[in-house]
Amino acid sequence: MTEKEKLMYQIMGEITKSGAPIVFKGAMVTKLILEEGGYTALERQTKDIDANWIGEHPSMDALVKTINTSLGALEDKVIAVSFRDYGEKMSAGVSLREKTSGDELFSLDIDMRAICGSRMYHRGEMSIRGVLVNEILSDKISVLSDQMIFRRAKDMVDVYALSQCVEVQVSEIIRTTRSRPDRVIGAFTEFTNRRDELEHAYEKLRGITNKPPFNQLYQYLKVFLQPFISQGMTHQIWNSTESRWEELHVTRYT
Repeated sequence: MTEKEKLMYQIMGEITKSGAPIVFKGAMVTKLILEEGGYTALERQTKDIDANWIGEHPSMDALVKTINTSLGALEDKVIAVSFRDYGEKMSAGVSLREKTSGDELFSLDIDMRAICGSRMYHRGEMSIRGVLVNEILSDKISVLSDQMIFRRAKDMVDVYALSQCVEVQVSEIIRTTRSRPDRVIGAFTEFTNRRDELEHAYEKLRGITNKPPFNQLYQYLKVFLQPFISQGMTHQIWNSTESRWEELHVTRYT
């Protein structure tokens, strides 16, 4: 983990501690879920923080003020400055800067759309409020189902990793997706028919330690994504130990 990522987690922890109406998501929360599940096979670096604002939408001035008054132990070192107003299809953009020099440390993108729920994740003694894993998987499976897969090829890595350490039920992913009118699961045309182009996009990915060979990842995802491709296996649960789907009523542990 980089020093920048350690600072990002500190800020996320301070904002959570303050009770600000902000729930974190994205790569930083994905990393916490993987750590919680004991999945250490790969490390994916990230350069910014993603979050959702919960409740009534504030003005940008009020949003930035909330962040600045939520920095706790870091308020003498870091300051938040707006660089993009939010809109119907645009998240709020906030730059976190070193207070003395004004140099940007990283950005915080805050989405105003509703989420399906949240929970506390832990890193040492620090608590961070983040979205549920089904919210993350719903978003990433939706991306893999259409042309966005070429712009967000890292989502293939995230789905590959998350599905190996969390419980995944098809019906819950579908329910979560349907609760978001801006999100749909498409036909997976690009994933199914443009393998060589996907491999090219995948090989260009940087910032991932121990990235699995593309063929290994692709063959795994072909099996994992099958219920969402066929849309006919809604009562299935993923057996991460054996990398296969099972009927939900099947007892996997004795």
